[in-house]
Amino acid sequence: MNSDQEPSAVRQLLSENQRLKQRVFQLEEKARTSGSTATSTGQTSVLKLIEHKDFQLQQYAARLEEKKEQLAEATRELELKSAELARWRSTVQLCQELLEGDPSALIGVGVDGRILLFNQAASQVLGEKVKELLHQPIESVDFRSSDPDTARRFREAVAAGKPAESTVVLRDRKVVTSIQPVGRGAESAGALIRIRALSAK
Repeated sequence: MNSDQEPSAVRQLLSENQRLKQRVFQLEEKARTSGSTATSTGQTSVLKLIEHKDFQLQQYAARLEEKKEQLAEATRELELKSAELARWRSTVQLCQELLEGDPSALIGVGVDGRILLFNQAASQVLGEKVKELLHQPIESVDFRSSDPDTARRFREAVAAGKPAESTVVLRDRKVVTSIQPVGRGAESAGALIRIRALSAK
C-alpha cells in the first residue's frame, strides 16, 4: 500500500471500528434487557475483531507519522537547497558584473586548459573568434596581439601554483599579461588570465 492509499485506509478502519463499537453497544443493551450476565459468543467475536482493527489502525497511524517526519525532513532539505541555489545565483551574477565591468581582457581557464569564461573586452583585444572558443583548449586562442607565449605560461603557472606576468611592447603600446592561478595542487581550479593594454610612454 502506498502513502496515498494510507489516509483512505485509516478512514475506512475508523468507520468500521465505529460501526463495530455500535454493534457491541447494541449487544450489551440486549444482554442487560434479557438479564444475561455472560458475554455472548457474538460479542466476543466482535470485540476480537475490534481489537484486531485497532491494532491495524495503530500500525497505519505509526506509518503516517513516519511519512510526515520524512516529508518534513525533505521540506527542510529543499528549503536549504533553495537558499543555497539563490546564493550561488547571486554569486554568479556578481561575478558576471565584475567581469564585464573590468576594462581588461579576462579569460577564465580550467585546470584542464579549456576556456570556461571570458568578458566582452577579451573579444575586443583578441578578436571576435574568442566567442567561438568556449570550452576549447587555451592553445586555440590567438595571442599574437598580446603575448604569444600566454598558453605555455598558463600551463606553467598552474603547475607551479604561482602567478606569472609578462610584458610585450607592440608599436605605441605595452601589453601586460597576468596569470593568476586559482587554488594549488589537487585543489587547483585553473587560472584567470588578464590582458591590459598600456601606453608605451
